[in-house]
Amino acid sequence: MIAIKKGTKRGNTVYTLSKTMRCPDCGRLFRRHVANGKAYWCCSLLTANASKCKSRRVREPMVYDTFNMMIYKLKANRQDLLESLIQRLEYLQSRTSENIERIRQIDKEIADLSAKNLVVTRLHTSGVLGTAEYSMQTSEISNKITELRIERRKKLTEDENDVMLDELKRLNEILKEYEPTSDFDEEMFEQIIESIIVDDTSRLTFHLIGGLTLTEEIKEKGRCRTA
Repeated sequence: MIAIKKGTKRGNTVYTLSKTMRCPDCGRLFRRHVANGKAYWCCSLLTANASKCKSRRVREPMVYDTFNMMIYKLKANRQDLLESLIQRLEYLQSRTSENIERIRQIDKEIADLSAKNLVVTRLHTSGVLGTAEYSMQTSEISNKITELRIERRKKLTEDENDVMLDELKRLNEILKEYEPTSDFDEEMFEQIIESIIVDDTSRLTFHLIGGLTLTEEIKEKGRCRTA
């Protein structure tokens, strides 16, 4: 399979995989290199002999092939996997307006408690409130504020599901139209893949839009030997 070039940057050729594949040890991008006329990808630090990262060299054609296998399986299980997940997120989305209102209430409650805590502190400083009573009241206020902040974070996390839902719907529509083929679909790859973690020479973990993560085995005959 011919490598897909995306142009040049500062004299270096940029490929489809250039900003996608990452090392699980150091988190750095993989770099392409050619040996005996064959293209491989491995950790950029490893190629510079500046890293103790585990050797995870993978053949370029096998990345494309493994992507195709992953997409084929995802397409086959689209309804059970994607559509059921979309339905659950849509249920959560229906509660978004309730979350917004509750967040506003929480913000007001936290502000009121903070103001109350300031009054209690002033009363203690002026000698009106004893140390024991001051400690009890400030502790109670602090615990309430902590509980409210935890609830607020939870509500915000639920709202973040909206972005995930939109991306999953887009992914679902792309897969509906996709017809499996042995050829590498560069356009689809760029639309749905956020990153690829090279677990080892036998496995790739694909991070797709919508927060979906899928691991696929590289065909045994296409695996590189570890150094």
